[in-house]
Amino acid sequence: MTKKLFSCKTPCGNCPYRKDAPNAYWSIEEFQKVLDAEQSELGSVFLCHKQNGSICVGFLMNQHERDLPSIALRIALIKEKPTREYLESLFCNSERFETIEEMCETNFPELKI
Repeated sequence: MTKKLFSCKTPCGNCPYRKDAPNAYWSIEEFQKVLDAEQSELGSVFLCHKQNGSICVGFLMNQHERDLPSIALRIALIKEKPTREYLESLFCNSERFETIEEMCETNFPELKI
């Protein structure tokens, strides 16, 4: 059974947005997709790597802290209507990367940022 898109409240233990997650858990191509989405006007919505139907909470927290800049994420928020309480309840027990670029460069220094 899959989860609702906005159901998880904390990033997975191996979420690449966490500084304590193993480096290069995703392929370099996945990190490049994240960088490309950051450069796109539309952006993207990244789902949890566990393929459970939930949005990646590390991604969501990053976007939320930046005032939700991704148009694709804004569309998903309009469609799914998560509450403000849900967004404010997101938490992570570890330090997270402050920027997408920092996360990608830490995992794959050879990426062109």
